[in-house]
Amino acid sequence: MSSNQGAILFLTSWYPVETNPTHGIFIRNHALALSQFQKVIVVYAYSSNHKSSAEIEETVVNENLTEYRLCYSKSFFAVRPLSTFLQFIKFKKAHKQLISHLQKKQIQIKAIQVNVIFPVALVLDLYKRTFNAEHSILEHWSGYLKQDGNYKGGILKRTTQAAIAGAKKIWYVSQPQKEAMQHHGLNGNYELIYNAVDTDVFKPAKNNNSRINLLHVSSLVEREKNLKGTFSAIQELQSKGYDFDFTVVGGEGDELNAARDLAKLLKLKNTTFKGVLNPAQVAEQMQQATALILFSHFEGMPVVVLEALSCGLPVVTSKVGQLPYMIHESYGKLVEAGNTNELILMLEEILKGNAKFDKEQMRNFVLKHASYAAVGKQLNDFYSKV
Repeated sequence: MSSNQGAILFLTSWYPVETNPTHGIFIRNHALALSQFQKVIVVYAYSSNHKSSAEIEETVVNENLTEYRLCYSKSFFAVRPLSTFLQFIKFKKAHKQLISHLQKKQIQIKAIQVNVIFPVALVLDLYKRTFNAEHSILEHWSGYLKQDGNYKGGILKRTTQAAIAGAKKIWYVSQPQKEAMQHHGLNGNYELIYNAVDTDVFKPAKNNNSRINLLHVSSLVEREKNLKGTFSAIQELQSKGYDFDFTVVGGEGDELNAARDLAKLLKLKNTTFKGVLNPAQVAEQMQQATALILFSHFEGMPVVVLEALSCGLPVVTSKVGQLPYMIHESYGKLVEAGNTNELILMLEEILKGNAKFDKEQMRNFVLKHASYAAVGKQLNDFYSKV
């Protein structure tokens, strides 16, 4: 890593697309943060049931950030190994097409950042050989954690081990994630990095809502987000006579339908499902809320919590991932994962008006650690030496 010419290539396993606008949005935020200091090129190949195209979609986000997306069709065969193999062939072909496109445009790459190791590390060597560049890693995946348990399978493990072994830097997003990776023998030059927040969008504003409004924002994936526990707590509070609104943001398809069915089964009152919203709309929901609830089984560093704090919105959340290291008593309440009774008690403190929080401290915490300026500088401090 010696040349100071060229762009940082974001080679990514997840990234927002039209059909899934929140998928890997935190990776895009990191690209935006770094683009304040460096030229950034994003490449993303993904499969879809709905569409495929031989054409590469180019998006110029700003003068320093350009995204290249390529969609290919999913493979469907009754024999799973054959389907997986053909899917990999299409994946590799798509990345070869992306590499060829970058070469035709004479784009110079000085370093590669792998965002979420698997599956994109399967083609990492293609990029490294083509651009004669070394790589770093920014890992968001929670599969290494015991609670998740998805770090398994020979191909995934060998690919991950090889990527880690050659990485000049490994950024992680939670202490438990780092410890889990090291437990699996994945040792390297680790450094904590915060998910980045657009503090110009997520900012305090006057709350014009005359009613208490509890807010939940997530993908609504039950296995991770524990909607059953969250909704059960809401049901219990309503049965005790507390009068408040409950707003649910995020989720689509099966997850959203399952959440709606659960709310109907529990006969939740004053409950509204907003579906997927854009960042400005999410910020507006946070600005008009009383508290954010995130009662997850496991997490890394949920960006929605940082976005809430940036808006001065207190958070009631599980002691999982990086959250115990982030949530000061003046920012919100921490509860044991899965302990619904404890969640109810903490929410009662808020509903009764007994909980006191410091909105200014919340905002300052995000500005210091998770703003585009702070995160971009941290990444640039590394890449400026490349």
